[in-house]
Amino acid sequence: MVEEGNPIHMQAVRDVRKGEDVLRLFCEALPADRLLQGHDANLKDALIKEKLLRNFVDSSSGAKLTYNSCLRTFFDTGQPENPSPPNFVMRAEHGQYTCEVVLPPYCPVHAATGRPYSKKSIAKRSAAFEVCLRLREGGHLDENFLPTHHHRHLPAMRNAHLAMSLHKSSSYDMKVKPKIWEESRGLLPASLFMTVLTLQDPDNLGRESQPIVLLTRTQMPDFPPVLLHLQVDKTSQLILHTLGGSVPIPRETLSRLNAFTLRVYKDVFNKKFEVNEAEMSYWFAPAVKHFHYTPGKRCSHDLIDWATVNYVYENEAWVWNTDRSDEDLEDRYLVDRWDGSRRFWSIKVRPDLRPQDPVPTGAAPAKHMNTILDYTVSLFSKSRKNVVWLPDQPVIYAHRILHRLNWLDDFLEKDKRAKTDAYVCPEPLLFSALPASVAAMAYVIPSAISRVESYLIALETCDLLGLSVHPGLALEAITKDSDNTNEHRQEQIHLQRGMGKNYERLEFIGDCFLKMATSISVFCIKPHENEFEYHVRRMLLICNQNLFNVAIQRKLFEYVRSVGFSRRTWYPEGIKLLEGKGFTKAGAEVHKHQLGDKTIADVCEAMIGAALLSHNSNGNMDMAVKAVTAMVGSPDHDVSQWADYYKLYKLPPYQVAEASAVQRNLAMQIEEKFGYSFKYPRLLMSAFVHPSLASFAGIPCYQRLEFLGDSLLDMACVNFIFHRHPDRDPQWLTEHKMALVSNKFLAALSVKLGLHKHIRFSSPAIEAQNREYAQEVEEAERESNGARDYWTTTKNPPKCLSDVVESYLGAIFVDSEFDYSEIERFFDNHIRWFFEDLSIYDTFANHHPVTHLTHLLTLSLGCSSYRLMSSPVLNAMGDTINHQIAAVIVHGHVIASGQASSSKNAKVKAAGNALEKLRGLAPVEFRRMYGCGCVGGVGEGAGEVGTAI
Repeated sequence: MVEEGNPIHMQAVRDVRKGEDVLRLFCEALPADRLLQGHDANLKDALIKEKLLRNFVDSSSGAKLTYNSCLRTFFDTGQPENPSPPNFVMRAEHGQYTCEVVLPPYCPVHAATGRPYSKKSIAKRSAAFEVCLRLREGGHLDENFLPTHHHRHLPAMRNAHLAMSLHKSSSYDMKVKPKIWEESRGLLPASLFMTVLTLQDPDNLGRESQPIVLLTRTQMPDFPPVLLHLQVDKTSQLILHTLGGSVPIPRETLSRLNAFTLRVYKDVFNKKFEVNEAEMSYWFAPAVKHFHYTPGKRCSHDLIDWATVNYVYENEAWVWNTDRSDEDLEDRYLVDRWDGSRRFWSIKVRPDLRPQDPVPTGAAPAKHMNTILDYTVSLFSKSRKNVVWLPDQPVIYAHRILHRLNWLDDFLEKDKRAKTDAYVCPEPLLFSALPASVAAMAYVIPSAISRVESYLIALETCDLLGLSVHPGLALEAITKDSDNTNEHRQEQIHLQRGMGKNYERLEFIGDCFLKMATSISVFCIKPHENEFEYHVRRMLLICNQNLFNVAIQRKLFEYVRSVGFSRRTWYPEGIKLLEGKGFTKAGAEVHKHQLGDKTIADVCEAMIGAALLSHNSNGNMDMAVKAVTAMVGSPDHDVSQWADYYKLYKLPPYQVAEASAVQRNLAMQIEEKFGYSFKYPRLLMSAFVHPSLASFAGIPCYQRLEFLGDSLLDMACVNFIFHRHPDRDPQWLTEHKMALVSNKFLAALSVKLGLHKHIRFSSPAIEAQNREYAQEVEEAERESNGARDYWTTTKNPPKCLSDVVESYLGAIFVDSEFDYSEIERFFDNHIRWFFEDLSIYDTFANHHPVTHLTHLLTLSLGCSSYRLMSSPVLNAMGDTINHQIAAVIVHGHVIASGQASSSKNAKVKAAGNALEKLRGLAPVEFRRMYGCGCVGGVGEGAGEVGTAI
């Protein structure tokens, strides 16, 4: 309607008519092959003239599918939850048109190409006809060509609850002793193997010492050094030298070694065991003081200080009497006969002191402090009355030895402040037959045995899985040193001190290798599945629930080290304890420990990381591949070495078909730019075919290659950051890895390398977006003055730009017959330079909403009772619609939520919304609003946010 006399309305009419004239002139200028003259112009005549038109009659119902009816049938299969229309791509060749229809990713048929026709409208119907035939063949249309269901066709298990709570835990059996001891006991050995224990810095012990020989029934593996805390602020590595061969041990010699070993237990550790040589797990002997290890050194009788062994065998103690000189009393190891915790090093005789003198000021505390003689005798009052001591015996100045067995851990504060000066009389004390230098070194035995047994149990874990792993890495992979080991940057609960490195860093790199290995496997064995189906199949392999289930089947929980050094369990089993704490216990004790479900899954990933690092110095990843197979327990990954992956791969027809001039030219350009010559140019072209085309000249789009390349690039980035920052915790590594693999960086890299120029797509809008972003990032680089992080200043890029970097890497990997070194070469040449200094990306890393929310809640607001959870969205029928909802919950209150197609993106949205709500709140106001009473500790929900990936 136009208002009479209204100039604005009249001008609008004139503008429309002028526009019509311009459009008419434009259309008249078009060539004939561009004119449709209306959607159905002359269609009936064209259909009659075409001789190759097809129809399909269903034999059961008689329903007929034709070119006229197929479009209605085709569009009737659309899903209300996914209104995305299909994309029709028309190509002209030899005067005819061929139409390809590309459907949304989750449709049961993803793409189909019709037959060539002279009319575009018929070519379009031909493509729709092909889709309908495939839908009927797949059971997605019934006998009347009506949809059989009204929800999307999505892979099974796509929304399965595969994650697990960080806090669900159960009680499991725990191995305390390696089976190697039990398997070798029961008979008298004819020969023994030697492992010599030496200190790298013996002077830090503070007194003279000599090495100890550990004699075992079976040869020990090569063990890593063990860090010991010898004195306050003084440490040394304990070196365990495993010698080659064995030495024959006659029966008499074994008896002497057994007597020496039992004397060490009795005098040093106050444990008296029965004499039962057949049930001994191992023996000790003093090594010669001048022992020197050289590679290849073999066992020999000459390495043992037999004079000391024989003296201990023949004498229960060194006997003091009044005829002994003062010099005889120096440098002796003194044992309190009645108090197992009191041991002394004698220093010298104090001729100025008498037994009845008062205890000098500054002496270590004792039960009785009246006189020096009282100080020496630890008997209770009633027993003291029945004993008479020499009144004129000498007084010895000595150092009381701290009752400290766990040298794997640093000194406790009370031990650092403990007084050690002592003044004792010789008569009440036992002078050990052990030389002071031997006794000094004997104190490392509990820590050494504890760590050796942990190494052996770790190696048993590897045997269980069929893996060869370095003992140090194997132990690190199964070490859980607190109740919340996996909660990075949180205060550790029930920390087990002195256990060494825990599994968290190995889990970080193992998780990445697991993702890569399973990606390669499903890519090879399922060549006809699409990217989404790949993701689901991989998820079922790598999810915590699957790893947990496999670990439970293998009883991996028994091998996890969750308890540090124990005074009760370090000494040997098999022989009966006669005196000392614990001698009243009867029967074998069953040891239990509490493990979270996710901890067990994390250990699986850590073991993969250990297998990778044990052999990766020369690029060998076979053992890590084998570890993945052992951990996932699925036919979807059933390979034992890296070379097996390529054996699974069957060259698809499109890859080996003859390349066109355009495709060969693309390969030449890539070779000039990157120095890699593609054997299969059509494979390279696939890396640049956008999903809007589905295929290009019979070449599929890049989505499958992108899926593969994404995991390969992840591995290269994680490998770089893991080794470059050996002391960083996994959360820091994860946060900074985001910069390396972010869409923003990869899109900028795509532009810098010129990869974006080769993308093939059907949408002009995509081309415009790519061109606009390329101009922006190129300008940012020009104005950056050489700054390596220039790309962080640009807007968010079109995703296809980052996709083609990953798909290009996937193409290189396949073309090179799965040569991973090509991926590393690309990383070193084109990515490493940007990230030599990761500190410049600290701000970028902390900007991730999930990471930012974690820091805000824990560090700024002091809250530890929060969680970020997600769940699938259901429609009215109770079916999932491929949407996830996430919520941030603080002390039981939902403060923000977000929805997206994936759990990860939903959590990002929820975290972002929570940040908007919490930003600017003072801690006092936050506590009042949400009832927060946390004091910085770890609450029930801490850690469930996790790290951003």
